[in-house]
Amino acid sequence: MLIREILKNIFSITDYGATHHKITLCGIRFKFPRVEYSKKRKTNLYYFYKKNNVDITTIPPAQGQVRDIQLANLALLQELDYVCQESNLKYWIDFGTLLGAIRHKGFIPWDDDIDVGMLRQDYEKIIAAFEKYSRNTNIYADFVRSAKNTCQYYIKIQHRKCQNLFVDIFPYDFYGDCLSKEEQLKITLKIKGIRKSLQRHCKLGMPDKEIKDAIDASLKKVILKERKTEKSDLVWGLDFNHGWKNWLYNYDTIFPLNKIEFEGKMFKCINKPEEFLKEVYGDYMAYPNKIGVGHSMYAYLGSEEKQAIEELIQVLR
Repeated sequence: MLIREILKNIFSITDYGATHHKITLCGIRFKFPRVEYSKKRKTNLYYFYKKNNVDITTIPPAQGQVRDIQLANLALLQELDYVCQESNLKYWIDFGTLLGAIRHKGFIPWDDDIDVGMLRQDYEKIIAAFEKYSRNTNIYADFVRSAKNTCQYYIKIQHRKCQNLFVDIFPYDFYGDCLSKEEQLKITLKIKGIRKSLQRHCKLGMPDKEIKDAIDASLKKVILKERKTEKSDLVWGLDFNHGWKNWLYNYDTIFPLNKIEFEGKMFKCINKPEEFLKEVYGDYMAYPNKIGVGHSMYAYLGSEEKQAIEELIQVLR
């Protein structure tokens, strides 16, 4: 068994989601697209738009399965909005969802997931809030372990009859002080080091509680023991990794929360979305270097999953 694990770290090829393979070579990991996915990506219509300099704000919404999943996920977001109102919890649309709202007034056409941010004090209450207030017994909130990363343990809004539907919720913590941009970047390097140590510690097969305890212990190394100001900077939670240059955000970038249109409906958003998006994505009104595809663009959907999606779309009408 031990020899097998050693050999696996020297060289192995495994599946990485529905669209890629992962190669491990001497402990270094690479991912590359499956042949059939690579062929489909080359015929992606959005690359045609990009090549011909079509205004990115004018390209049409997704169609087919991606659009159906987008709209079903929108119904999950709508339920989250309702539960948060009923339980007096704060949330805001985040990252790619916020970018879609600003640039497309809805989903980024080639993306189908939804990102949401919450303060940890509210984040830790959202599972119980769904159990109490959700109007649909098939929609619930719970922690999940990432199949691709041994140390990503965070909350998703999910649907009991369709595993391809979800809303990711990312926790934010108060750092405890207000920092200059230079100081934020310096602290971010420290945080990334803590995150890497956490990643090395969390092994495949570790119980959920041990993962959660390890994240909580590492978090204590990040945030200050005493909060020096009510309007402290916010820091991205260690529960989930990301590659952004800066993991800290000024208080007034996030608060007070506003509302923004997304797919014809109004949802909570941060105070300064354009400032946030510019820092995260750079020129967020331009086409990205690589145009991805929705998480479930090529997923196989069974009859029960299709029915669940259709029922959620009907709720929106």
